[in-house]
Amino acid sequence: MKRIASLLLVALMVFGFAGCGKEERIMYNSANLSKAVKLADYKNITVDTSSKEFEEMYNSVILSDIQSNELYAVKKEGKIEEGDIANIDYVGKKNGVAFEGGTANGYDLEIGSNTFIEGFEEGLIGANIGETVDLNLTFPKNYQSEDLAGQAVVFTVKVNSAKTMSGVGPEQIYEELGFKSVKEYEKSTKDTAIKNYLYNEIIENSKVNDYPEKDAKFLKDQIISMFETQLKSYGMTLDSYITQNNMTKDSFDKYVLENEAYPMMDETMALYAIIDKEKETVTQEDIDNKIKEIIKEQGDSSVTEAQLKEYYGEFYFETMVARDKALEIVKKNAKIK
Repeated sequence: MKRIASLLLVALMVFGFAGCGKEERIMYNSANLSKAVKLADYKNITVDTSSKEFEEMYNSVILSDIQSNELYAVKKEGKIEEGDIANIDYVGKKNGVAFEGGTANGYDLEIGSNTFIEGFEEGLIGANIGETVDLNLTFPKNYQSEDLAGQAVVFTVKVNSAKTMSGVGPEQIYEELGFKSVKEYEKSTKDTAIKNYLYNEIIENSKVNDYPEKDAKFLKDQIISMFETQLKSYGMTLDSYITQNNMTKDSFDKYVLENEAYPMMDETMALYAIIDKEKETVTQEDIDNKIKEIIKEQGDSSVTEAQLKEYYGEFYFETMVARDKALEIVKKNAKIK
């Protein structure tokens, strides 16, 4: 089944940290989470599987499976609709001259993702496949490039092709995901939706009172390290990025801490707090088994445990185990109807 693998790929974009190499628990092994986190009442959550809210959660799991595994139907003709993945060529011009960073060929753009400036994606809705359209737009006044901020531009966009999720459902994707039947896939999807529902309830109703300094610094440093690696692939240094954005190293560190590290800790600390309260443990064996499970799900025999540990580190895999264990505890005590 590919669901675990697809979730891994998404999560690694967020938690792609370097290895730590410690045998003890990496996160919060010295923090008193019973005092640091005000936990939600995780033993009395009701999940109404017939509710509209749960139906939306259920459908979001299917949508995630379709998107992460690219199980779209090819759209050979017709108009672009919201939610389509449009493959486009585009050239952006200011005063008739193409500007830097405004040209691309064969770009896959999800319509409705708000990836581009306001009006770009909206302007493609209704365009025919194969059609070329001109979009008269204005960059936001606070846009990061001073040359483009608040400026009127014209994007000439050719719609090459499109992929759509319309009409794609369990009957079309269960085999691609490794399930033997639609019923088996739907059962798995329901279980995932229940856990996602419980997870959201825990995070929304728990409150972090104190962020352990050691763990906050660890996360901040790892996020910055990952970001720095990404910048290098674009031929940019972290120092130049900080300068271009009118920041100092201290203000950048503070931004990452408050906007990246703390939000992650709001989630992970609640999970670990449940584990601690229930006197559950996360062992090295648990982590190793999780890595083996992921390799098996990916179906790539060329990937080894050692490679995953070295490349990604054990923090992320430990977090996966913590999430699994915490949600099993919550599900066991939930009222599911």
